[in-house]
Amino acid sequence: MSKLKATFSILFLLGSFAAPAAPRPKLEVARVAEPPAIDGRLDDACWARAPQITEFRCGDPEHPTPTQPTVAWVACDDSTLYIAARCSEERMDMVPAYETGPDGSVWRDDCLEVFLMPGGPYYYHFAANLIGTRYDARKDTRPDGSPGVKPASWDGDWTAAAVRAPDHWTMEIAIPFACLELGTNRLRELFLFNLGREQRRLTEFSCWPASGFHKHEEFAVLTGLDLDTARFGLAFRDATIGAGVPGTNRFVATVAEEPQLGSSIAVRARVREFPDGLEKVYSANTVSRIDSTLAVDYRVPLTGGRVAVTVECFDAQDNARTSMSRVFRVPALVEGELDCPVVYQADGVVTVRGRVAVPEAMLPRTRVIMALVDGRRTLRECPVTVEPKTGSICAEMSLSDASPGAYVLELRVTCPLLGDQAGTVAFPFRAIRGPFD
Repeated sequence: MSKLKATFSILFLLGSFAAPAAPRPKLEVARVAEPPAIDGRLDDACWARAPQITEFRCGDPEHPTPTQPTVAWVACDDSTLYIAARCSEERMDMVPAYETGPDGSVWRDDCLEVFLMPGGPYYYHFAANLIGTRYDARKDTRPDGSPGVKPASWDGDWTAAAVRAPDHWTMEIAIPFACLELGTNRLRELFLFNLGREQRRLTEFSCWPASGFHKHEEFAVLTGLDLDTARFGLAFRDATIGAGVPGTNRFVATVAEEPQLGSSIAVRARVREFPDGLEKVYSANTVSRIDSTLAVDYRVPLTGGRVAVTVECFDAQDNARTSMSRVFRVPALVEGELDCPVVYQADGVVTVRGRVAVPEAMLPRTRVIMALVDGRRTLRECPVTVEPKTGSICAEMSLSDASPGAYVLELRVTCPLLGDQAGTVAFPFRAIRGPFD
């Protein structure tokens, strides 16, 4: 054998034995008897006992040490994981916090980001800015997993709060284990963790322990969680939380994993107008077995805004075992607008164009009456034709004999979806004298 071939053979054999992967760092989670108040203040006793995380690093190898230090803590109880952080900042006047709304783009502001991977194939991404705007997502780590499903379409039921100080800001986050879709199979795997901070002023991104936010192969192992496998071992398949349409919706799922066969389960749907509306609760009770169906009906109001729906399953001791959440954009009862909010009397009519936002199956039974209202008086009414497929409307109201002044054009909608009670949408306008009056 030639020296060249011998050298190549030795190198090939050496390359066949891959270097062992570096062990994942571990973090012992402090267990607490009393949960912290999620107010962003870090004055709870649990943070004094929890180990500190201080070794944040930047992904840029030429600039590995963050300009502004971050200290973080992680704690838990039987139901929830708690994360806190103190983020130093010399120029608090330059810390942005503008993003709002569900799944707001908080990475455009300074924010804290939490990554959890309680077993494959998913990891979960939670982020919040300093005004409490939250973003969450579920990322499938399989190359061909979840085709066409956007990670941000996943929602969780969790909370965050932050406080500004002269030279730093602090944040607390609470993530219930029930929202992480655990199940008996995932509970057997490692519970992985990464924590990141975005500092927009210096365009600096730092995290611990990974060298990048989404590098799940570098996440740390959380130890000391001691999760109740009987409680969190419930898992579903073919779960749907509903379509978020106005009126009756249904959560339905098939039990895929259940360590407590034949256990009783209370299924509750909480419906809340986003962000701070009144909450309504709908309940159903069933027995949980493999392949059995869990379901609960709930109603979505005709709000013309966003509605948060959270469905939870509780055991006989009223402990939450699993939960699903979704924020829906609910259309207004009538989505439309006036041709013009100021109308000349000589024009003779006021016109509104748009659509009635009810499901297509309800359109043939939907009735719309248009009324011209002056103060509290209804001056005249007329029926409105609703296009039976799309719900489109184009309605005109005569302004004959109407004096100059402020008026309201009301569309009064009646359909079985509303329990045959009328919902009303108002379009204010002003009638004025024009050049031809």
